[in-house]
Amino acid sequence: MSNNAVPTKNNTRNYSLDLLRCIAMIMIVILHYLDKGHILTSLSSEEAFAAKDYVAWFMEALAIVAVNLYMLMSGYLLYKSSFKLSRLISLVIRVWLYSVIVGLLGIVLGGPVEPVDTYFILRLVLPISMNTYWFMTAYVFFYILTPVLGIAARAMNRTQLKLLLGGLIFFHVIIKSIAPATLSADAGGMDAMWYIILYFVAVYIRRFTPWGDEEGGEAKKPAAWISFIAYAAGALLILGEAVVLRGIFLKTGNLSYILSISYAYNHILVLVTSIALFTGFLAVRISVKTGQYFAIVGKYSLGVYLLHENLSIRYAWEPLLGCEKINGVAGVILMTLMAAIAVFIIGVIIDFCGSFAAFCVLGALKKTPVGKSFCRLMKRVDSVFSTASDTADNEA
Repeated sequence: MSNNAVPTKNNTRNYSLDLLRCIAMIMIVILHYLDKGHILTSLSSEEAFAAKDYVAWFMEALAIVAVNLYMLMSGYLLYKSSFKLSRLISLVIRVWLYSVIVGLLGIVLGGPVEPVDTYFILRLVLPISMNTYWFMTAYVFFYILTPVLGIAARAMNRTQLKLLLGGLIFFHVIIKSIAPATLSADAGGMDAMWYIILYFVAVYIRRFTPWGDEEGGEAKKPAAWISFIAYAAGALLILGEAVVLRGIFLKTGNLSYILSISYAYNHILVLVTSIALFTGFLAVRISVKTGQYFAIVGKYSLGVYLLHENLSIRYAWEPLLGCEKINGVAGVILMTLMAAIAVFIIGVIIDFCGSFAAFCVLGALKKTPVGKSFCRLMKRVDSVFSTASDTADNEA
C-alpha cells in the first residue's frame, strides 16, 4: 500500500475506497455484535465500569463511523453518476429476496425472538416500506432524489456549497450536539435527510479539497497518517464525552436522555471522525493488482448487512459466536473482531453464490420476449437521466 501511487488515465478507480467499504461493513457487524450481544454495559448503570466496559465503548466509538463512511463513499461516487432506475429496481429486489428467503429460513430454524404474526410477516414481505432494514429504507429514498441532488451539486460553486453545508450542519448537527435534551425532530442520523447532508459533504471533499480529484486534484494530498490520527483522536473524544455525561448523570440524575448522544451518526464528533477516516483512505493508493481483490469482495459486502440484520436472525447469531462467554478486555477485543470477520466472510460467500444464481436466472429471463422488452424499457428510462459527467468509477 502506497501513498505515492497516482492513478493513470486507464486506472481512475481509487481501490482504497473498495478496501474502506469492506472495513466499514466489518465495523457495522461490530456495532451489532456489541449492542445486540449485550456486551455494552448501559451508560446509566450505577455499577462502576470495569476496564472491559471502557474497551467495549471505545470499540463502539471506533466503529460508529461505519454508516457515515458508506454514505460519504456513495456521495463521492454518485456525484458524477446519473440516476438509473434499473439500479434502483435491482437494489430493491435484492433487499426483498434477502428479507423473504433468509427470513423464512430463520423462522423454520427458530431464529426470531418476537412473535411471528401478521406484522412480522409484513415486515419481511415489505422490507422497504416497513423499515425492516432502516439503512436501506433511507438509502432508497435518498437515491430517488439523486437526480435533483446531482444537478445542485454540479451547479453550485465553492461559496454556495459552503453556505449550504454550513446551514445544514448547524441545524442538523451543531444544535443537537450541544442541546441538553433530545430534539423532537432528530432521528439520530437514521434518515434520508442525513444521507443528503453527507452527500454534499462528500461532494465538497471531491470538488474543493486536496483529497478530491477536481480543483484539488493536482494538489499534493495530505499524508494519510494525519487523518488516521485524527480518526483515533475523534474516537477517544466520543468515548470521553460519553464518560463525562455518565459521570454527571450518576451524580445528579440529570441528562439521562443524552447519555449516548455522542454515538449518534449526526453528532459533530462522529461526523468529524468519519470525515477524518474517509479522507485518510482517499490519500492512500493501492496497486491495481491488490485493489482488484478488494473491489470483488466489496461488491458483495452489502449482502453481509442484509444477511446478519435480517429480521429473523438479527438477535440469534450473536450467541452462536460467543457473546455470552466474553470475559475481560482480551475477550471483548478478540471475540468481537473474530465474530465480525466471520460474519463478513460468510456474508460475502453467501452473497456471491446468491448473485451468481440470480445472474443465471436473469440471463435466461432476458432472452425471453418479455425480458427483452423490459430491458429495452429500462435502457430508455435510464437514458432520460444520463448526464455528460457520468463516469465509470460510479459503477463501484
